[in-house]
Amino acid sequence: MTDMTVNEILLNRNLFPENVRIPFSDHDRYDALSDKEKLFRQAKKLAIPMPETLFSSDFTSREALISEAVRMGFPLVVKAAHSRERLSGKYVASSATYANDPNELKTVLGRPPYDQLRCLVQKRIQGPGIGIFLLARHGDVLARFAHRRIREKPPSGGVSVICESIHPPAEALDAAFRLISTIGWHGVAMIEFKLDTEENRPKLIEVNARFWGSLNLAIRAGVDFPFLLYRLALGESVEGPVGYRIGLKSRWELGDLDHLLIRLKRDPNHPSLSGTRVRKRDAVAVFLADFLRPSVAHEVFECGDPGPFLFEAKEYVRNLVSRA
Repeated sequence: MTDMTVNEILLNRNLFPENVRIPFSDHDRYDALSDKEKLFRQAKKLAIPMPETLFSSDFTSREALISEAVRMGFPLVVKAAHSRERLSGKYVASSATYANDPNELKTVLGRPPYDQLRCLVQKRIQGPGIGIFLLARHGDVLARFAHRRIREKPPSGGVSVICESIHPPAEALDAAFRLISTIGWHGVAMIEFKLDTEENRPKLIEVNARFWGSLNLAIRAGVDFPFLLYRLALGESVEGPVGYRIGLKSRWELGDLDHLLIRLKRDPNHPSLSGTRVRKRDAVAVFLADFLRPSVAHEVFECGDPGPFLFEAKEYVRNLVSRA
């Protein structure tokens, strides 16, 4: 369940046998949510709170884009329209890149993949991440869930490595509902926000129109999205639970280890730690303490079924060795 696999399946769904049911919208609707340029243009029309944004396609050159971006003020974030873009028959990966001054911005926009792809330049939002998770039938929301990100990899913002189930913030939930309804999305989706600490309101960051990494937290809290999606695919009546368990935490163990190692190895002013200053000894203490907290559930490790964790640990060590 990745951007690449969902994209390929939806592009080629006509090649599957008739008895294979794919419980997602067509590729056009998928792209309307996954393509960040299309997403933020739609969000602007719907007056959904979002970072100040410039689209490279609105400018005749990168120099003109940089000139306008400098007027927004720093720090800025540069994102490709697609996290995984298909070029010359293969996918090119990209991730959000930060720029703290005009020279950094010029360097980022002048190197691959940003020198080749449509991209966005956005004012950086400082604050915790919030995820709104939905299951919809042609734009009608059937089930919902929300979490806040406690720690991410990298610490400045990325994949959540420990998160907590929360009541959906009203403004974020309303924005998510309106997006899904307008697009007419069918299937599951994660709508990601950051709580802008300056304005004290959630602002749209991206949408993953597929299953998400912290899915296990929703299931443990009482919203079984895979089973609900399965029933939706069969054409059955589907209704999500009225409520779910609040305050449950879920931890991706090796991802959290990566988070800690980044904090220990990097200078506090490194971009991967930007806006997230924590003393190294405190980072170690909270990492160890979370092994003992009963409210923290492990995403991969299970005493009765250690196989998945052992496999992931083997791959983790292999990657460490290959990088070394």
